[in-house]
Amino acid sequence: MTETTSKHASVLRRLLFLVFMYAGIAYGLSLLEYTLFNLTGWSPVSVERSVQVNTPDEINLEFQKCGAPLFAANALTTKKVDEPILARCGRFWPFYYHTIEINAHPLIPGAFIEYADETPEAKAAREDFILKMQVINGGFAVVSLFILGLCGMAIYRFVIKKDEEGAYKTGFHAFISSFLMLACFTGLMFFVDPTFGYGW
Repeated sequence: MTETTSKHASVLRRLLFLVFMYAGIAYGLSLLEYTLFNLTGWSPVSVERSVQVNTPDEINLEFQKCGAPLFAANALTTKKVDEPILARCGRFWPFYYHTIEINAHPLIPGAFIEYADETPEAKAAREDFILKMQVINGGFAVVSLFILGLCGMAIYRFVIKKDEEGAYKTGFHAFISSFLMLACFTGLMFFVDPTFGYGW
């Protein structure tokens, strides 16, 4: 009876380890991709299609296709209207759906366009906001890499060192850390970015 119970406990622990790894890697990669998108305007995922919009109705149609507003990278500026940029439908996994290429337009959240006639106050406010986004996204990109490193260490312990106990503990820490990372990032962005409530 004891041996059977021990086997069941071992199987359950291994299943939990797989869950921890799946969640840690999924959340880590998802937030890393999302923060890098905001910092660079680039995404490793494939672009679904390329569209050109000129009127508010055309932009609204794209929003309707997405089911929510599209949004652009929020930690950089666009030099001019109609410059091609990437816009996302959905934030990050499991809420992300697709990415499209679209011309920059002021109605797209996050598409910060530089205007020659903008006031110094507007420019200063934009630069201050972008600096905040760069710090937040850069910081959480580093945290995401740390989470992925923990997952890698857990897998190394499990596969190479055959240390299931150590792998389980490291995997559990990675899982909890990834959950806290996502919760902290989401809460902070809701507080700092007025458009963060869009695009879910």
